[in-house]
Amino acid sequence: MPIRFGAQEDYADQLLLLSVQLDGATISEALTAYGDAADPMLPLGELSRLLELPLDIDVGNGVASGRIGESQRPLTIDLKSGQALLGGKVVALVPPDTIVTETDIFLRASLIAKLLPLRITAVADEMALHLEATEKLPVQIQRERLARIAGLSRGPDQAEDALRVATPYRWLGEPAFDFTSELGYDSTDGRAITRMEARVAGDLLQTGFSGWLATDDRAKPSSARLAFTRRSEDGHLLGSLGGTMASVGDVFTPPSVIGARSMNGAGLVFSSARIDEASVFQRINLRGELPVGYDAELYINDILRSGQRGSGTQGRYEFNDIPLVRGRNAIRIVLYGPRGERIERTRMINVGGGQLAAGKTTLDLGVVAQDRAVIDLSDTSVAGFMRGRGKLRAVLGLAHGISESMTIAGSLSRFTDSGGTDHTIGTVGARTSLLGISVQTDMASDFRAGKALSVGLAGRLGGISFLGRHVEYGGGFADEANTSFDAARPLRRYSELVFDLAVPLPGSVGLPLSGRIDRAEYIDGGKSISARARTTASLGGTLVAFGADYSHRSAPGYSDTRINGNISAMRLVDYKWQLRATADYRMKPGFALETLGLAADRAIGDRYSLRFGATRTFSNRDVALQAGVTARLPFASATLGGDWSTGQGRWRVGLQLNFGLARDPLQGRYRMTPPGPANGASAALLAFIDANANGRRDTGEEAVPGVTVEGGGLKAVTDAQGHAFVTGLGDGSMAALRTDISNADTVFVTPPPQNIVFAARAGRVATIDYPLVPTSELVARINFRRRDGALRGLSAVKLRLVSPKGAVAEGVTEFDGTAVFDQVKPGRYALEIDADQAARLGMRMMAPVFVTVAADGRTIDATGEVAFNEPVQVVAR
Repeated sequence: MPIRFGAQEDYADQLLLLSVQLDGATISEALTAYGDAADPMLPLGELSRLLELPLDIDVGNGVASGRIGESQRPLTIDLKSGQALLGGKVVALVPPDTIVTETDIFLRASLIAKLLPLRITAVADEMALHLEATEKLPVQIQRERLARIAGLSRGPDQAEDALRVATPYRWLGEPAFDFTSELGYDSTDGRAITRMEARVAGDLLQTGFSGWLATDDRAKPSSARLAFTRRSEDGHLLGSLGGTMASVGDVFTPPSVIGARSMNGAGLVFSSARIDEASVFQRINLRGELPVGYDAELYINDILRSGQRGSGTQGRYEFNDIPLVRGRNAIRIVLYGPRGERIERTRMINVGGGQLAAGKTTLDLGVVAQDRAVIDLSDTSVAGFMRGRGKLRAVLGLAHGISESMTIAGSLSRFTDSGGTDHTIGTVGARTSLLGISVQTDMASDFRAGKALSVGLAGRLGGISFLGRHVEYGGGFADEANTSFDAARPLRRYSELVFDLAVPLPGSVGLPLSGRIDRAEYIDGGKSISARARTTASLGGTLVAFGADYSHRSAPGYSDTRINGNISAMRLVDYKWQLRATADYRMKPGFALETLGLAADRAIGDRYSLRFGATRTFSNRDVALQAGVTARLPFASATLGGDWSTGQGRWRVGLQLNFGLARDPLQGRYRMTPPGPANGASAALLAFIDANANGRRDTGEEAVPGVTVEGGGLKAVTDAQGHAFVTGLGDGSMAALRTDISNADTVFVTPPPQNIVFAARAGRVATIDYPLVPTSELVARINFRRRDGALRGLSAVKLRLVSPKGAVAEGVTEFDGTAVFDQVKPGRYALEIDADQAARLGMRMMAPVFVTVAADGRTIDATGEVAFNEPVQVVAR
């Protein structure tokens, strides 16, 4: 039965079984739907699987996300917020159009047609759906290579919960490794290039250990970091004391609302705040692993906010001081690899006003030697803090909910700013709400000199989500958390406004627009004003992001005004070419095109790919050209590539090899893998026929080849031993896998749930037993004895088939006294009549009925006889 999620109707008694046709071919004979056959509620997850659309369905949170079509338009459906974001446009979700079951999200067909590249025609008389693709779908691409594809998945009435696999921390686990090596030649100094990068991750001392080491172009170690981290999704990291995250090693301190900003260093951090929640008044920092040659892009609510080119800082991408709006925010990180790779991870963050439940307390603690690594291989400052490098930076933050509407907070921090000045700052504040508007106030004092007062408001008015904040400073207060902070120029006051809205367009969609305006005044009389706007739209099948930035800076004897813009575009062509383009231009002072970049990646089958790139820098009239060819081997990827700078007369050529190394628990040995096992979690799956239905593979039970396992954008298929290995499944969140047994040579089996989830962390290999239990059809016949002694079938008897573990399957006898139970697993069962019905009708079984189901898939017959306590007029048919 579906669980209503904002619906006004009860669809439980409106079950539909629809045939589904695409291009005249039937892709499902029995798609489970609900409601009106003329515009039915369709299962989004099941439909996307039939069409091979890459949608991730998170039923528990009512969220679906992925990228759709050749233009790779981002799609995020969030039932809790009542809206969907498609390629940067907003589509309203009206409650009667959405329901949720235990394992799928159901949307009305007319709504799905707005979100997916489909025309959907429901033929009520035929109980059929006719689908017409408005652009080429992945299933159609696959059909061009294969003669035919068909899919059949299970409906909500047969649904099971996801298979949850435990991945507890261990004292000593087998580590996983990622290696990148490059051999080449650079004409700049006429010397050979030997560059390497290595990552290692795994469980150690009941934590997740990670390490990274990189060399320069002469194979000399130049940078390293390591950390021991432990997370707890349920907030019981320290048992009854709580806690969600703790880390020791190269870490980042927590940010403060006023005072110290988040900074890297050797030390420790601890937090008891929920990982998926944040305060609208506090900017967030997003960091993650970034392999050599990868680019990273950040999308907030499907709007491109920022990008990072190259290998980042210490092998990481960093997006710092990112403001969010109140409500649910879809955070999407997209990584583009040098070989055409595309890795995308979506995370939902609930952003509130910083208020806690009454009686709840959160703590954030960080102590580091700022800007200095545990293994310090360079004197270079990563954060630009040469004068304060290696000095103590400590931050302690506390918040406590004194009522449902009032939370108090305070912090204490000690740090050295970029100018080398030491500060010790204490803050105290309150978080509350007024007429639906979140309100935050904070007072801060530097024990050395300076004070600050901050007031913030956040909410939603007239369809616009906003955040407004004003801060007054005195005595040269040092507020590093302010993006306008300058150690040499103390602030006098600061104001900012952040907003998100959907610009109305014809129809039911709107163009999303995100903006930010801030203004700062300094004690020397100088001012700074900056403004930025971002939007993303799908134009002619191409995903296009637009950005504009305005800045004005003034100081005694100095004034400067600049207006800059940027455009980026991405498109997939026939799912083979991935095209990307970027343009940066200046509008003031004077209009000028500054850079123009183009990149094209071409997939040649599943094994090879080509890359071509060109970037023109107009200031120095330089053109940089790139080309490369990549071979994707089962255990590695190898790229032969080069680049040439026409303006500098420099060229470079090299061969890069990328591979991973992880221990396969099913084979009992290490195996080479494609890149990724030390950057994220991996999974080893064993598919087998579980003849005795005990959930374990016993001697003599056959392996099942051909089971497809998908996750993290990658796909694997079980081999002749029933083994499949998938890597690159992310770090620090729940990993999700999906299985498909349609291509496996099995009949009359019941598989575990298709969805598999487990806590993902870098280097951890989850071992997944995937037992396919042989099933039989059990035909139960209930008779009663007539007065003449003849036995006749009795209809409408409610039956219960009870397993040895107490699981119950229910059925009702038909006109001839039979009831059929499908997919009955091996075991000994008791066949019973419903106790309530028996008591009401004075009916009883003449003798207990037990039946044994073997693992051979044969049909089983079971017969029982009932008698009535008193004569009852029964009609035999």
